[in-house]
Amino acid sequence: MNFNQKYYVQAENELKNLRRTNAKELELRRCEIERVIPEYTKLRKVMAATGARIAEIVIKGGDTDAQLAVVQEENTAAAARIRELLVKARKPADYLDHIYSCKNCLDTGIVGGIRCDCYKNRVKRLAAEGINSTSPLTLTGFESFSIELYPDVEKDGLNIRNSMHGVLNYCREYADEFCLPNTGLLLIGETGLGKTHLSLAIAGRVLSRGFNAVYGSAPDLFRKIENEHFGRGNENTMESLQSAELLVIDDIGAEFNTELNISIFYNLFNSRMNGGKATVINTNLSLTELRARYGDRINSRFLTMKILKFYGNDIRQIKRKAAYS
Repeated sequence: MNFNQKYYVQAENELKNLRRTNAKELELRRCEIERVIPEYTKLRKVMAATGARIAEIVIKGGDTDAQLAVVQEENTAAAARIRELLVKARKPADYLDHIYSCKNCLDTGIVGGIRCDCYKNRVKRLAAEGINSTSPLTLTGFESFSIELYPDVEKDGLNIRNSMHGVLNYCREYADEFCLPNTGLLLIGETGLGKTHLSLAIAGRVLSRGFNAVYGSAPDLFRKIENEHFGRGNENTMESLQSAELLVIDDIGAEFNTELNISIFYNLFNSRMNGGKATVINTNLSLTELRARYGDRINSRFLTMKILKFYGNDIRQIKRKAAYS
């Protein structure tokens, strides 16, 4: 894992704040129990004095084993009594145990001298947020997608409005039921038919469900990767895109048609499919144009995706006319 150093620092700070928050929560619980269970205060003092009593026994010498066993027995009995009182007060028996969000590293970010998965996932999420910070993820949702803007007419043997209603429902269900592994979606249609709107809506809904989702336009994403490839950037956009649970690439085909960009796209697309990661791609190109542009290797992967075709008239022009009418 090789991201910009700032994301590692941010992850460390998040863990530090998490430990502080959990410690405050534990102290609030202790204060609560002291109010409702007076006996708890005495028992806690017994346990708190354990260290000092052990040190005193060791310093004085004598039959230390027997004396230490007594201290241990009293300490165990006090802990058991506290748990018993908690249960009687209808609290979980571990209500006063230390609070850890990660049981593996105890919120330190390190297990056995190596970085814990929770720490790595934080860095990935922060790097993804860095990419998403310039995208309009919060500007569109399924609720604002208006089916009434699509004509209630027949075309190619189907009703356009009914067809787009089916596309909307499929995208909503896809986001609501998102899970991995996942082959992803390919959204195809002319410009201004709502592909970007639904792509953003999918990414936003998946993000709200706690998944790591990254959204970006093909020209922007490939330009970043190209700059980093030639040492003109200090991020690792490629790794962020490869590791995201959902990657939404907007407007594929609008990027410069170069061998490097095709290679970038193939490596990214292929690695994600092999890893079972979901990719949602939207494009103004037809399947025939996609094959001509990217070749058979990438085209074969397109054909494994669920393909959703968009029909209708340019929604943006319709909205502009309505605004001036």
